[in-house]
Amino acid sequence: MKEKSPDKELQQAKLDRFCIDHAGVGIYQISEESGKILSVNRQACIDLGYSREELLSMTVFDLDPNFLNAGDKKWHQHRQKIRKKGTGTIETFHKRKDGSLMPVEVTITYLDFDGMPLSFSFARDITRRKTTEKALKESEELFRTTLYSIGDGVITCDTEGKVRNINKVAEELTGWQEEEAKGQPMDKVFRIINEYSRKPVISPVNKVFAEGKIVGLANHTLLLSRDGREIPIADSGAPIFSEEGKITGVVLVFRDQTEERRYQMELEKSRNYLSTLMNNLPGMAFRCKNTPTWDMEFVSSGSEELTGYKPGEIINNQHIAYGNLIHPEDQERVWRNVQKAINKRSSYQVEYRIFTKYGTGKWVWEQGEAVRSDNGEVDVIEGFITDISERKKFEEKLEENDRLKTAFLQNVSHEIRTPLNAILGFTELIRQRDITEAERNDYIEIVQTGGQKLLNILNNVLELSRIETGDLKMTPSIFQVNKLCNEMLAMFTPQTEKKGLTLKFISDEPPSTTIFTDYTKLDQILTNLLNNAIKYTEKGKIEFGYSRREKDFLFFVKDTGIGITKEQQAKVFDRFYRSDDPKAITHDGVGLGLSICLGLINKLGGKIWLESEPGKGTDFYFSLPIH
Repeated sequence: MKEKSPDKELQQAKLDRFCIDHAGVGIYQISEESGKILSVNRQACIDLGYSREELLSMTVFDLDPNFLNAGDKKWHQHRQKIRKKGTGTIETFHKRKDGSLMPVEVTITYLDFDGMPLSFSFARDITRRKTTEKALKESEELFRTTLYSIGDGVITCDTEGKVRNINKVAEELTGWQEEEAKGQPMDKVFRIINEYSRKPVISPVNKVFAEGKIVGLANHTLLLSRDGREIPIADSGAPIFSEEGKITGVVLVFRDQTEERRYQMELEKSRNYLSTLMNNLPGMAFRCKNTPTWDMEFVSSGSEELTGYKPGEIINNQHIAYGNLIHPEDQERVWRNVQKAINKRSSYQVEYRIFTKYGTGKWVWEQGEAVRSDNGEVDVIEGFITDISERKKFEEKLEENDRLKTAFLQNVSHEIRTPLNAILGFTELIRQRDITEAERNDYIEIVQTGGQKLLNILNNVLELSRIETGDLKMTPSIFQVNKLCNEMLAMFTPQTEKKGLTLKFISDEPPSTTIFTDYTKLDQILTNLLNNAIKYTEKGKIEFGYSRREKDFLFFVKDTGIGITKEQQAKVFDRFYRSDDPKAITHDGVGLGLSICLGLINKLGGKIWLESEPGKGTDFYFSLPIH
């Protein structure tokens, strides 16, 4: 074999030394007898902060606080034990030059070099590992502390679904102690069923493994405790991931919902009560945004009766905004009134008109108040809206009645004053001695006519009062209709002939035809209608009569008088109403005749209506039941 040259051997020695110095671990040769450091590499110097010369002047006892000196029995036992095995590893501390302790993992190896036993110690700095281990330990301690102190029940399991940990709350709820539960299948410890179907519920643990994400239990889940209790619970399961992102287990967190469920039931009961109350109120409860279109966030079921729209059509403007239902002439006034109340921090009340889904108009009354957020800003407006159309009609009727009463008093005062003046004036003339007998008789006739007019006015007022108060008494009887009509013909013929009119009774019914009704009231109705016909007819004819139909009698009074306009036809049956037609104003009367006819016919179970054309005449019809 060719021998190496001295230069190459030197170069190899340098390379070997370089490798040893940069090995990444501290390498020591220590004397077995004295513990003196015989050689060290560069890494040992870097780790401890000493120079090579300083370390070579020291012993292992200067570095390792576990051993005192060369005579230390513990030191010799330690070395002998390792020598016997040939190698061994321990964890200890090495003292740095600055006095700090460095955790190290020391592997001691015994070698035979040219028949001479040698030992080397390889010291690896494990500061980072120890720091990690400490952090891990602290994390585990924190986990256990959290696990056992949390107010919810917590169970962890491995990838096989076997229980690892279970805290005190979970022990209480499941009836399992941790030592008994460890290693048991999760489905055995954590048994759950549906509250209503009583069927087992799929464990969230299985869902977590299948989906790899947090999952929760469905509502109405019962936990079956080991001791037979049934506990309503809410829970969720979450995967436990390793650093590599693999699922290593599942943590299950659940809580007892017994009290929550009781509160929920009470709340649901309260909500049902309020819902029933709102749904039975004559109107619509609402919650809306403070916008001109009043965007609804909630409306009660009364919305359909009030507006024609179902709640789902109005809420969030799904079909129409509530503000668009408000009459255009009222929109600005409603907005202004509500904003005024909001600025004053008070509730508001407002009446306005709306159009329903079907195009009909309604009057509504709304009361509400702004609900403010924590910062004082208006969040929503809550209130109630109800239909007041009938009240408005009644108010309009009252106003019309007031107007009519005023007109009535004016008419009555005029109608009473005229005959009364005549009575007083001609009574005074009658008392004079220088008048002839013929003049006296004329004056007496005028006084009697005036008295009759006063009596008729009072009778009409009293009759209408009895109709309205319900004091009107009916006395039905069976009588021949033709007999009554012929009496009417005989009574009114002189008046019509005096005005140059023709009065005719028309009927194709047999003379023996009878009706069962109040004779006096039918007489009064025909009298009023014929009086009106004669009063408002200056030329032509007046016809009256009747016909028998299947279920009722149809009566009529027709004239060729001044007629009635469409606008007036809707009012002619109102109390105290008198036409403002110049042709009609010239005739006397207080406007009660047709109102009395309407009241009497309604009382007898019939109906009255008219057909008319101005300048051509008027036809009045009314029906009365056969029996």
